[in-house]
Amino acid sequence: MKRNWIISIVTSIILVAAGVSGYFYIKDSIPAQLSEASALVQTGNDQKEEKPQSKALKDIISESQKKVVQIKLANGTQGSGFLYNDKGDVLTNAHVVANAKEVTVITSDSKELEGKVIGISTETDVAVIRVPGLEGKEPLEIATEDNVQVLDPVLALGSPLGLQNTVTRGEISGLDRNFEIDTFKYEGLYQISAPISAGNSGGPLIDSETGKVIGINSAKLDKESIGFSIPITDVLPLVKRWSESPMKSLPEFPHMADGGNADSAEVPIDQATYVVEYFYDSISKGDFVTAYSLLGSSRQSSTSYEEFRDGYSNTLSVTVDELIPEDNGKNVTVTAYITVEETVNGEVKPKKYKVTYVVGKENERAKLISGSGEELLPNKNGE
Repeated sequence: MKRNWIISIVTSIILVAAGVSGYFYIKDSIPAQLSEASALVQTGNDQKEEKPQSKALKDIISESQKKVVQIKLANGTQGSGFLYNDKGDVLTNAHVVANAKEVTVITSDSKELEGKVIGISTETDVAVIRVPGLEGKEPLEIATEDNVQVLDPVLALGSPLGLQNTVTRGEISGLDRNFEIDTFKYEGLYQISAPISAGNSGGPLIDSETGKVIGINSAKLDKESIGFSIPITDVLPLVKRWSESPMKSLPEFPHMADGGNADSAEVPIDQATYVVEYFYDSISKGDFVTAYSLLGSSRQSSTSYEEFRDGYSNTLSVTVDELIPEDNGKNVTVTAYITVEETVNGEVKPKKYKVTYVVGKENERAKLISGSGEELLPNKNGE
């Protein structure tokens, strides 16, 4: 009996000791392990926060616009271009500067600089202009790898209708498009939904997320909002060679000798419809300064800016329902059917109008030379 009693006491002591040891092990060891696990989780969060983020869209636009220029020739034609290196070299389309040796380059702050064409191709629609006044300036960042995918968001920058610092948004809607225009072969083009108009040619196509140039805006499908851009990676070797060793003589483009390589003295139909759409888009946004600038000199002389602005004081929005252009030689008559939301006695009411404009060139820019309109009253069926 005494022996069993002793064994029982020893067993109890061992169990108590094991329990105490287990308690202190759990107390000291487990929290340390939990702390290590927490540290791992925190490290993962830190890594996620440190992941590079895309640039803000407004910053990309602001930075890019400073490096996009308008290009004007002595014969009145115009286009766009952008600074692509620190030598003062501007990249543009060949069809913009065909048959020209010297051009005028207008910066975003309206400075006019002299430029000289140092390279141009008769097959690939690309050219380089050297502008000494831009030497040492920071160029646009150029994409060196072609990893563009369908639905990538993009920005098209340029000077359509001579309107500098114009930006249109869109996305890549197709890849590897091929066709020929005049002597130029367009191969492997990006198809884009961002509208391209006359004067946009030569401007950059920019990735909306990185701010890098991925293409050169070069062509559009007639009467459709479909543009095409040359992949920048396809022409980099060529333009770099011109920058290092400028061409001693430039090729001629006989079929473009009439100045039809960019914006000619006549107003193309797509320019005319674009300026009408741009006019009403500006009105809808409350940008009356831009809208007023699209009026011809005769209309501006008969109507002050204040009178023009006050005339739209009750207008909330304008929607262009249909545009019908008619080519009259140098001018284009555009009939617009629009729906306007107006405030009448404190109530918002939609009204429909038929407005007819004559669009012509003034100082090398498309303007609304004259216009007239009438309200379309609903018929008995309320239509």
